[in-house]
Amino acid sequence: MSALVFLAALATLPAHCAPVPVTVAKDMPRAFNSKLLGQASANLASAYSKACAEGLVRKKKLAPSGRIILHNAPDANVASIYDSGARTLLEYWFVTHDGKTHIPSVDELHEAIFCAMHGASEKEQEESGRCLPD
Repeated sequence: MSALVFLAALATLPAHCAPVPVTVAKDMPRAFNSKLLGQASANLASAYSKACAEGLVRKKKLAPSGRIILHNAPDANVASIYDSGARTLLEYWFVTHDGKTHIPSVDELHEAIFCAMHGASEKEQEESGRCLPD
């Protein structure tokens, strides 16, 4: 019986997830500087750690390519993480058309990770639009 208790305890431990390096797309506007990259990286690391502890990244890797590339999408309405060819992109309105810079929050990034790894049910998509970027 003690073996069952041990196995149950193991099942409740959060999965270990290696950090995912972040780089910037070549066409990122100059207004997005290294300080902003550091803030975005820190927020992504926090969101990823939370998602890992919740078990959202057990079945597949968030970034099969081994890194996430920040891609500016000035007209985006949510943070989105998706594979594009051999690359994994994080799209966000890092620099808007007026030149203002923005960093996604930990909550926004956690939601993007949820959508990339798990996705919303059809009902959630219909009722709230969850995981349906415009």
